[in-house]
Amino acid sequence: MADSGSDISVTVHDSESAAQSGTGGIASGSAAYGTGSTVILSGSSSFTFFNASLDHHLKVSGESGDETKIFQVSPSADLPEISNSIYQSESLIQRRATYEINAHTHTSKIRDISIANPIPSLKIGDVVQIQSTRRGINVLTTITNLTISGTPDSIVNTVETVEYVDLTKD
Repeated sequence: MADSGSDISVTVHDSESAAQSGTGGIASGSAAYGTGSTVILSGSSSFTFFNASLDHHLKVSGESGDETKIFQVSPSADLPEISNSIYQSESLIQRRATYEINAHTHTSKIRDISIANPIPSLKIGDVVQIQSTRRGINVLTTITNLTISGTPDSIVNTVETVEYVDLTKD
């Protein structure tokens, strides 16, 4: 990201050495000075994986005279092609996309909980609140597995839940 004299210039390089030398840009764009200015990147002829339907690809902030800044950007999670025959419904596609996004930006806490009094209305995908003052827990979780087991004396629901926790860098 650099001050071009009239706006903020952004160039994407495929390696740190190319970024340091300022050569071999694979995509570029520009934005007006200011805060949160939007940039639409244009790739070189051999580089075409920017989503053209997005109204912008990144946001930048800068003023005239700012020093050139180099950022390392990790690759995002690329979803496999959703042309596999299993992905025939919108709900499966959303579930797969959510899983991929959560797998790269969150960690999960999985809990197995036995419920002495079965709750017939519980189903996989339900969001439930778990509260325990003794353990200091008050969280929302999603049911990922539900097992009902019974003996002549009792019926017990065993529920597996997952809680997603943001991964942040300190």
